[in-house]
Amino acid sequence: MNNHTLLLLPQEVIREILLRLPVKSLLRFKCVSKSWLSLISDPQFAISHYDLAATPTHRILMRSNDFYAQSIDTNAPFIDRGKGTLCLLRVVHLLLPPPSPPRIPDFFHFDDFRNQPHILGSCRGFILLYYERGDDLILWNPSIGVHKQLPHFQYDNITREFLYGFGYDPSKDDYLITIIPFSSSFSAENETHVFSFKTASWNSVLVNVPYSDPGNYLTFRAGSLFNETLHWLVLSKEKKVLVILAFDLVQKSFSEISLLDHLNTKKCQVCGLRVIGGCLGVCYSDEGSASTEIWVMKEYKVQSSWTKSIVVPTCDFSPICITKDGGIFGSDMRSLEKYNDKGELLQHRAYGVQEELFYCLNLQCAWYRESLLSLPTVIRNTSEDDHQQLIRKIRAANLTRIYS
Repeated sequence: MNNHTLLLLPQEVIREILLRLPVKSLLRFKCVSKSWLSLISDPQFAISHYDLAATPTHRILMRSNDFYAQSIDTNAPFIDRGKGTLCLLRVVHLLLPPPSPPRIPDFFHFDDFRNQPHILGSCRGFILLYYERGDDLILWNPSIGVHKQLPHFQYDNITREFLYGFGYDPSKDDYLITIIPFSSSFSAENETHVFSFKTASWNSVLVNVPYSDPGNYLTFRAGSLFNETLHWLVLSKEKKVLVILAFDLVQKSFSEISLLDHLNTKKCQVCGLRVIGGCLGVCYSDEGSASTEIWVMKEYKVQSSWTKSIVVPTCDFSPICITKDGGIFGSDMRSLEKYNDKGELLQHRAYGVQEELFYCLNLQCAWYRESLLSLPTVIRNTSEDDHQQLIRKIRAANLTRIYS
């Protein structure tokens, strides 16, 4: 198509054509003309593109080191580099957004694990990062390379002392962060804290959440987002079994989802809660077994709809996503693997050094959809007084649980 042909096409037709193209192509096409640059950069175009894209592109983002992340095309094959070494054909190395400098300089611990970002969740193409050393929360769109540090976030040990999650409320066009103080002891009442990007403010709700940390399930503190609802695996005080705790981001309400009965026997080790192929799913291994079973809930919140999806011939396998060809990507915390729908190993990548150990539990990797969406606009900054008041409430709640 030459420039003369482009001039003959109505602007509405050009727009409809561009809306069906992948993000990677649209970023290149910004260079075609000033009018295309203006059109593709329009926030309303980005929203329409997200809603109308014919074939959305999904990628896996995984931590590589302190400074870089790897973005992987889930539908690209592995290639053999010889000597049994496999690499991914379409891996993009992305520079991570920088955290703020530490409040107290510490030149002797530059390789401290706290310099590495935790991936708290992904939603509509955005990745939420948490840097423990500076207590920084950063919202990042890796597809277009923009990020924003959220104001006045100074929480200690988010990934160890809270249930947490990141999601979207379509009724208010608002992105939300949810954190719930959590421990191994049951509490009659707890405060759920929800941060709104639209108002840049926290709302705290005192609710009865009779659940506790199961102890050896620390990897389930990250919420899995499905149906505008965050989900966590918790121990029910009343039933004394594992259940899924669900927090509806639209209604701001809790509910409980039952697992398969046999998953709560002592012989079962649940090793993952994820969204798998458009369904809520769990994976587990029987005691002494060398395989992992993956079950999905075909009908949301209907216990009888739990269905065995695939059996993977390795223990401690945690799925990440389903690929277009019906395969499943996941990790056993030592390697990145892809299986077909029969549980047969198709591709495998082992990591040989400690710094490259790959793990997808606790959302330390994220499956995200490429998007052109702009970072949500924050109306006002959270005041320091408001923030300190919230911190005091959280610390007081933690002390109450410790000494009660």
